[in-house]
Amino acid sequence: MTANEIRRRFLDFFKSKGHKIVKSDSLVPANDPSVLFTSAGMGQFKEQFMGRNIVFKRAASCQKCLRTGDLDNVGRTPFHHTFFEMLGNFSFGDYFKNDAIAWSWEFVTKELGIKSELLWVSVYKDDREAYNIWKDKIGVPLGRIKRFGAADNYWPANAPLEGPNGPCGPCSEIFFDKGIGVGCGKKGCNPSCGCGRFVEIWNLVFTQFNRVGKEKLEPLKSRNIDTGMGLERIAAVMQGADTNFDTDIFVPITSKIRDIAGIKSFKPSYQVNAIADHIRAAVFMIADGVLPSNEETGYVERMLIRRAYRLGREIGIEKPFLYKVVPAVAKTMKGPYPELESMRENIADVVFSEEKRFKNTLEEGLEVLSDVSAKLKSEGRKTVSGKEVFKLYDTYGFPVELTREFAEKEGLDIDLKGFEALMEGQRKLARKKTKIKGKIFEESGRERILLKLSHILKPTIFHGYEKCHSEAKVVALVENGNRVKEAGEGKMVEIVLDKTPFYAEAGGQIGDAGSITGRHLRIKVDDTVKVDRLIIHRGEVVKGVVKEKTKVTAAIDEDSRLDIARNHTATHMLHFALREILGRHVKQSGSLVTRDKLRFDFTHFKKLEERELERTEEFVNELARLNSTVKSSRLTLEEARRHGAMALFGEKYGKRVRMISIGDYSRELCGGTHLDATGEVGLFRIRSESSIAGGIRRIEAVTGRAAYRTLKEDDEKLRDIRSILKLQGADEVKAVEDLASRVKRLEKEVTALKSGAKSGLYEELSGQIEEVKGIRVLSADVKGADASTLRALADRFKGGEAGYAVMLSARRRDKINLVCAVSKDMVAKGVDAGEVVKEVSSLLGGSGGGRPDFAQAGGRDASRLEEALQLARDIFKEGASK
Repeated sequence: MTANEIRRRFLDFFKSKGHKIVKSDSLVPANDPSVLFTSAGMGQFKEQFMGRNIVFKRAASCQKCLRTGDLDNVGRTPFHHTFFEMLGNFSFGDYFKNDAIAWSWEFVTKELGIKSELLWVSVYKDDREAYNIWKDKIGVPLGRIKRFGAADNYWPANAPLEGPNGPCGPCSEIFFDKGIGVGCGKKGCNPSCGCGRFVEIWNLVFTQFNRVGKEKLEPLKSRNIDTGMGLERIAAVMQGADTNFDTDIFVPITSKIRDIAGIKSFKPSYQVNAIADHIRAAVFMIADGVLPSNEETGYVERMLIRRAYRLGREIGIEKPFLYKVVPAVAKTMKGPYPELESMRENIADVVFSEEKRFKNTLEEGLEVLSDVSAKLKSEGRKTVSGKEVFKLYDTYGFPVELTREFAEKEGLDIDLKGFEALMEGQRKLARKKTKIKGKIFEESGRERILLKLSHILKPTIFHGYEKCHSEAKVVALVENGNRVKEAGEGKMVEIVLDKTPFYAEAGGQIGDAGSITGRHLRIKVDDTVKVDRLIIHRGEVVKGVVKEKTKVTAAIDEDSRLDIARNHTATHMLHFALREILGRHVKQSGSLVTRDKLRFDFTHFKKLEERELERTEEFVNELARLNSTVKSSRLTLEEARRHGAMALFGEKYGKRVRMISIGDYSRELCGGTHLDATGEVGLFRIRSESSIAGGIRRIEAVTGRAAYRTLKEDDEKLRDIRSILKLQGADEVKAVEDLASRVKRLEKEVTALKSGAKSGLYEELSGQIEEVKGIRVLSADVKGADASTLRALADRFKGGEAGYAVMLSARRRDKINLVCAVSKDMVAKGVDAGEVVKEVSSLLGGSGGGRPDFAQAGGRDASRLEEALQLARDIFKEGASK
């Protein structure tokens, strides 16, 4: 049975049991600051589990998940993964243990057809109810029902004793028995044994308590069911596979990796399995809008790509290769996730870019390590300090494992304890800065107050699409994270009104600014945000005292709103223009709309040519001149899709959505504020185009008043150029061309002078050549030269002739550069330039290497330079005499 069929059967089965089938949430939860990634099926139902927003009492899903806690085990064990799919069914105060257990057994034995004698179950040791259901109602033999403690059969693990406080409950798990021929073979082996015989396929969590203290559990009024069955594991069971990596989910991916590596054998490979896992995770992360970076989700993605790249080196792949595996992932997973296929080229480009970046990082790190090694040896030290290891890791992104490998080859140790101490300091600093919290139900003090308010207050009525000001009433005030009854002059406050025209920051558009006024009262509002169902106005009380229940007038800054609307409507126009000019592969991957500018991130594989940028700007201005009507419509998501509305992948939409239509050419789902007609955009100007990640470009542009200001600024710059060049009525372009031509001519003259100097050096050094049995031998120091000059001189001495051996040095500040070149006949005599330069540079406290015919090195101990050059001379003469 294929993984796709298992997934379909699971969802169809629970649909038949009255469950709402809910689409997988994004890997990066949109409204949950407590976690970096979705790590379980219950993540998107957090509100329902806490008794909020319950619009359906039963749900089932196949959720994309990502965890990195067991990263070192991925590929080494049959079942560990970073990215995986979790099948789950959920009850919010509806059915409980009886139905949850009965349906799980029915699905496994009837739908999947697994023989009941191959199944074992476990229950929490004190959960008599679950034990009796399995024993009496399901009929599982007593010998195959095991009682375990809170460490194994409680959620969260050990919650009664260790916490955290909050919802918790016992678990019951279903295990598949692979047979006595697998694992330890001991009599009495059961699911508690970690020998591999028993595979946990389904975990049923019965959330029935609220922990209020150590071993203090209060029954919940509304009991919940939360189950999880890993698709990869159940696929391995159904396909009789030894590991998850031997299923139809992974085999096409691992086969592609083996092809690239030239591996003919199909013996298990930890590296191949881990690479397959990591690239699969990276593909899904990029599809959900995560790009490699040094922060939070982007850092995890970067780590996985780089880890996979390093594992590729271990199996003999020296060049970027992961991007070639992306199509295999997209093809394998396109059934349930068709977006992967349409985004395949863009995803591959992001991966390739990160691979190239890491390849350069490795090369740069090795160069720095060479200098560190040389310095240590010259000082007689044998250990790379923790500080140096940390600098390599933190500044250059150089993995600690590679630092250790290099050190071992050089006969050095590394101070891992010192490195770990510095790493822990960095982690502490990151924890202070990050918004991410440790536990799924944990919230900050301010968030807790605002969320609490959202549950006791009516939702804020927003009528900012129709009005710019309205009469309202203050319903709540928050100051410094605490709810207060009033706030006086000079206080920074967060204000909740019963209704408002202020748009709260969302969808890339900044929140409105403006004022809230009343009798003897004025509040300057700088920003507006949304917390759950409430719109929060942030600002300073500049006059009077604001109190709860005060009647006020809320008025947005209309000029600011119009500037924002210009930029937002222009963003939609820009999106359409780019798709027309560059192609349908262009999709929005991010945006920022402020009063001063717009920023638009989109998928495209290369830098835009000058003409493409010009055409895009012209196109948007043409659309503005058409003065097309901009309309908004409220309709169902399915209706919007039928109308061709574009939606952001990974964005969560409700049953009813707002669609913005511009003329008959642009339809997008959007909650932002817009113009009435495109002509109000005025002028549109592109200010910059750049790359922000592989396959992701960024355009920044201005409209209306800001665009006019840029025209004036450019005009002023042109006047400054005229003044500097003392031009009056002349052609500025021709004057600049003449200036550039003059600079070019002068540069050629400088190059000629340098070449003449090199020629003089060549003539001078030629007098130092010694002939040894037809071989021209030269080993000399070149005063005042740099590395490029040494290379040029070495090339000239080679001259394409046979029979030469050259070693040249030059001192630059506190470093010595060495260049060594030998002819092919000298190489045949056993003289290897790479080996010679290593031996010579070691006398100078340095290191280096290269090809047999050409190599370079560096050193620091100038006091032994003559000795080093003589050593090279002796090696050359000895080789020439053979």
